[in-house]
Amino acid sequence: MRSARPLPLALIAAFAVFGACPRVASAQSADTALAESLFQEGKRLMSEGKPAEACPKFAESYKLDAGLGTLLNLATCHEAEGRVATAWAEFTEALSRAKRESDPARAELASSKVAALGPRLRRFVITVPPEANVPGLEVTLDGNRVAQAAWGLPVPVDPGTHELAATAPGKARWAEQRPAPAEAQTQTLAIPPLKDAPASAPATVATATASPAPPAEPPPTPEPASRSRFTPPVIVAASAAGLFTIGAVVTGILYSSAYSDFETANDELAPDRDDKHDEAQTLGVVNLVCIGGAVLSAGLAVTLYATAPAGVEAPPKSARVEVVPLLGPTSGGLMARGRF
Repeated sequence: MRSARPLPLALIAAFAVFGACPRVASAQSADTALAESLFQEGKRLMSEGKPAEACPKFAESYKLDAGLGTLLNLATCHEAEGRVATAWAEFTEALSRAKRESDPARAELASSKVAALGPRLRRFVITVPPEANVPGLEVTLDGNRVAQAAWGLPVPVDPGTHELAATAPGKARWAEQRPAPAEAQTQTLAIPPLKDAPASAPATVATATASPAPPAEPPPTPEPASRSRFTPPVIVAASAAGLFTIGAVVTGILYSSAYSDFETANDELAPDRDDKHDEAQTLGVVNLVCIGGAVLSAGLAVTLYATAPAGVEAPPKSARVEVVPLLGPTSGGLMARGRF
């Protein structure tokens, strides 16, 4: 009876070498769990009437897992904290997301909040007169760059004091603290012409005077020889892991080809089908040995590297690793030997 063809053993070697990939998913799961914990803590603080403590929890949760529900809670928290402009911007973003995600209930909630907060916004209009608009001028509000396209347009701001600043090449930096206007009002702020930056002071030329010769400095202490954790055992183990991996791939390909030849001979009842079966089996055993050697050598190399003391001297330049082929009538392999 014809047996089911097994998977090429070279693939098993690949899975053994690259089996650390699930760690990425594990890290993402940890972020999601932490985001949920922060979200629940934010809700608890909001229920206790502590928005100033709850808002950072929601903000950190949103960084880890940017869910629409978290964004709505963050916006609600900022509204309760009195940061109307920030809440309005977050509700506006939530409205766009809810429409894209076909969530009518949340879209309706965000839309009502945007409509309610819009008339309450405080705004700055930042203008740059022609005499102040020098090449390379950069305007910032609270450290955030105000693009030239936004000059002359209303910029919503939260209550409190804000820093308006301007810089340009060859000019002195200008900055001024401005309080936010009253609720639902707009205030125009003009950038003044920047002053030239002060010229650097000329270098002072010291007058040569006779002075005693400084004492001779002691010779520098020679630096210690280069040290490394790549000890000879680590190099040998790592080289063996690489060679075993190459051997696993090569013998896996040979095994797949030999097994295919055996199946063909078996189907045709060829007289040499038993020989082909033995040859395929031998290659399969060699392949498994290579896979096991690759996994064990890699693990040994990592262990030796991790446990090596930090002050181990690097191996001498004369150290080398040689690869010696081993060939037989029906099998083949590689052997690594080193000299240190």
